[in-house]
Amino acid sequence: MTAMLRLPALRRLGCVAALLLALPADAAQVQAPAAAKYLHTRWSAADGLPEGIRAMAQTSDGWLWLGTPDGLFRFDGLRFERYPLPARANLGSDRIHDLHAAADGRLVISYFGEGVAVLYPDGRLENLATPPAPTVATGAFAVDPDGSLWGIGDALMRYRDGRWVAVDRRPEWLRSQRRTLMLDGGGQLWAVNDYHAWRLDRASGRLVKMADRGGDLLMSPDGRVWLADAGGTLALLDADGAARPAWHSHAEARSSGQFGPDGALWLLNCPRAACVLPGAGQRRETRYAAWREAARTPGPALLPAGSQAHAVLVDREGNVWIAGEQGLDRFQPGRFAASGLPGSGVRYSLAADGAGRMWSADFDTGILWRLYPDRPPEAQRGRHVALVASSPDGALLVGGKRSIERRHGASVEEIPLPPGRDGKPADLRLIGILDDGKVLWIATQETGLLGWRDGKWLPRAAFDLPPKIYQSARGGPGELWLATGDGLLVHYREGAQSHSDIRAIGTVSAIFPGAGPALSGSGGFGIMKDGRLQLLRGAEPEALRNVSGMVVTPDGDRWFNGSAGVVHVRAADWRRSVDDPAQPLRYELFDRLDGYPGQAAIDSRWASAASADGRNLWLAGTGGVVRLDTAALRRNPVAPTARILRLASGAAVYPGGQALELPAGTDHFRIEFTAPALRKPERVRFEYRLDGVDTAWQDGGARRATSYTSIGPGSYLFRVRAFNEDGMAGPQEALLPLRVAPTLLQSPWFRALCVAALVLLGAALYRWRVRWLGARLAERLHVRTAERERIARTLHDTFLQTVQGLVLRLDAVAAGLPQDARARRQLETVLLEAGSAIGEGRDQLQELRAGDTQSLQDLLAEHIARLRAAHGVAIALQVTGETRTLRVAMPAGELADVATDVANIAREALRNACLHADARQIRVLLEYGRRALVLEVGDDGGGIPAEVLERGGRAGHWGLVGMRELAERMGARLAVGPGPRGGTLVRLSVPAARAYAPRSRWRGAAAPD
Repeated sequence: MTAMLRLPALRRLGCVAALLLALPADAAQVQAPAAAKYLHTRWSAADGLPEGIRAMAQTSDGWLWLGTPDGLFRFDGLRFERYPLPARANLGSDRIHDLHAAADGRLVISYFGEGVAVLYPDGRLENLATPPAPTVATGAFAVDPDGSLWGIGDALMRYRDGRWVAVDRRPEWLRSQRRTLMLDGGGQLWAVNDYHAWRLDRASGRLVKMADRGGDLLMSPDGRVWLADAGGTLALLDADGAARPAWHSHAEARSSGQFGPDGALWLLNCPRAACVLPGAGQRRETRYAAWREAARTPGPALLPAGSQAHAVLVDREGNVWIAGEQGLDRFQPGRFAASGLPGSGVRYSLAADGAGRMWSADFDTGILWRLYPDRPPEAQRGRHVALVASSPDGALLVGGKRSIERRHGASVEEIPLPPGRDGKPADLRLIGILDDGKVLWIATQETGLLGWRDGKWLPRAAFDLPPKIYQSARGGPGELWLATGDGLLVHYREGAQSHSDIRAIGTVSAIFPGAGPALSGSGGFGIMKDGRLQLLRGAEPEALRNVSGMVVTPDGDRWFNGSAGVVHVRAADWRRSVDDPAQPLRYELFDRLDGYPGQAAIDSRWASAASADGRNLWLAGTGGVVRLDTAALRRNPVAPTARILRLASGAAVYPGGQALELPAGTDHFRIEFTAPALRKPERVRFEYRLDGVDTAWQDGGARRATSYTSIGPGSYLFRVRAFNEDGMAGPQEALLPLRVAPTLLQSPWFRALCVAALVLLGAALYRWRVRWLGARLAERLHVRTAERERIARTLHDTFLQTVQGLVLRLDAVAAGLPQDARARRQLETVLLEAGSAIGEGRDQLQELRAGDTQSLQDLLAEHIARLRAAHGVAIALQVTGETRTLRVAMPAGELADVATDVANIAREALRNACLHADARQIRVLLEYGRRALVLEVGDDGGGIPAEVLERGGRAGHWGLVGMRELAERMGARLAVGPGPRGGTLVRLSVPAARAYAPRSRWRGAAAPD
């Protein structure tokens, strides 16, 4: 157990009134303790409560309906809301006389004047036919299993098939001030007035008298029917009824009393405004002679003095509601039981011994208390006891003024405290005890810190302890965890120390040893991992602050006592966050809404939580010491039903019960929703999503509204679901279909027109672009053609004429030489080559003049024909595929005559094969492929030397270089290398996109890219 090594003087706290726990069976003694069992909440006009509540009922969707002379109201647990009822022809629609909730969700409403209406779950209101005269306001209802409605006015009536029929009409109904109808668990109809009690004989349709006195009908949880009369007698009418239907207690409020789910009888005006008799419904007696006397017993009143109660109702979650002149009061069972110890819990230390007994010491009075889970605490006679603590071996350490007792079973060892300065025994004010298994540590206001070792007390100087110790906990034998005021956690073991920085935790409130250990303080909760502090996060930051006590139950769950109340962490959730501190810690919180008194005591620095049996937790809070039974937490089995209240956009407000059509231009709205829950409405949690905007559920926490902005036109579906305080989800989602109408600029046809206009504009721009590119291309082709013609003229008029003149002069020189002269033979060879060059020049001239009129096949055929004539080499041309028109411009817009460039590469390859390779056969393949234009020139010659291929050509020769340049300009791939059967293979591949002119639907054969 955690204890303190250093503690300043405790602040003396005044005692408060004792909280009573025991509930004796005698009715004359039960009122005061019974009041302490329940949590009380009151609403008044300052909270929006309507005045003059006369009737209450709870429908199956959870709404608490309130009937007043000023109209009908409903309550979801947090907010009162007036429910609009349409005006009736005979007026009086705002003066409610009685309410009754049917099991199928309908709400029956009667008015003060006359008339009955039925409000359906979907919001429809049906005004029933007016009862026949002289019927007065109907004051009690019951709904049969067949759906027919029973009511009492001046007669017992039944409403079926659209009309009222009087079943029993006699003067006593009209004269009676009190009239009650009730269906029991077996479906029997009971009717009571001021004079008699009746039961309906279903076979004959007549009433059978069951008692000669009147009063009010009540039904206990076991289904027994009781009659409470005005004289203070509770008589049993039927002991053989079936179990009470689940809907009975919340179907309507009663003016005399109601049985709660625990069997307690809640009575009104007895003569106090309200009183309660625990266990009344569990007794077998038929009469309670002490009923009136119990109401007179002195003790704390349930309601403020001077209150007058009108109606009591038990809702479906077990809460008791009492409506009176001064307010609306709710009583609900608390999860925490008072310990019976007087005063604040700050003054009490808690400890369990090895025998499973629980003890507490009152520092202010010096009384040692034995605590019991099922009866009041017992004060132990004897000496003054300031503190109790637990020892690792199971012994109980009882600290007094002059000694400490170590109680272990039947043995008691007394350890005397140090004497005074004069060496004589003196009273010391003990403020801390801690046994680490080797040293017993104490702190007193007079001596400071001392350690008991080897049978004597040693001062602090005898131990190598760090300064400024603020909080401590034991580890193993001789091992301590110490938190200092300097923000350090010190691991102390027999003089050796290691330090860790824990300043992020703030002022430490407790250390919990373990593999970590774990720490809590003003800054939150954390664990030590690898020598570093890792803070744990939770949904509510306050929940993990200033935890000053922890109990680990046998199932591994942890129960923390902190500033927000008691935090329960399941074992699996604890391991999850310890293994990965970045994972939020999952927990459930029990706080003031569950009856926790204030917050955990931290002033004393003692452990504020302890357990002797692993089930009952004893907790010291600022409001007192309480007990929590972890095995009987009374979970809420009622799931909340989500409801969408309204949608607001700007100044417009729309109801949330039907599909909505929002006006054009709506781009934001706010949706309000709720889930009627009367036990702990503050803990109801919501999740919502807007289909069409949200891709996943949004966690709304306890908020009951959400807003959306930047909403475009279209159809959406808003969905919301609710969870109660114990995590139980509602049976269904609440849905709100809505549609936002588009504005003119957002309408589909306007957008279609815009798209069409853009398409037409794009088409016009494309056509203009094509024409502009065509004009630019024609212009560039014209310039190119003119340039070709100029070059052709220059070749013809200058170069070819000059060469031709030189040939003629050489021919004349050769003719003058002897026929057998060697020089003449050499000149003749030169003349043949010159003639061939002139032929090639004329071929180039012809190409320049022809321009683009010749196809690639024609150009290749001419080159092949000339080479055959000049060199006598066998050349074969093969063309495959569908012939396509070739580009004269690339996609980027640059000029490039693909046919001419491919033909020039073919001519250079053929010329090299004829002149340099000594080839006898040459094969030319031209393939118009779907993906590429392919040219292959292969020969059977000697091939190209490897070093020439590596260098990319011969020094001073530009044939291969020119071929590569032409290929790069076309964006083609050129490969030159050995052929499959020897010789040389030149392969050119031009991608289709760059080789072929595009096919076009526009006017003309082709269009440039």
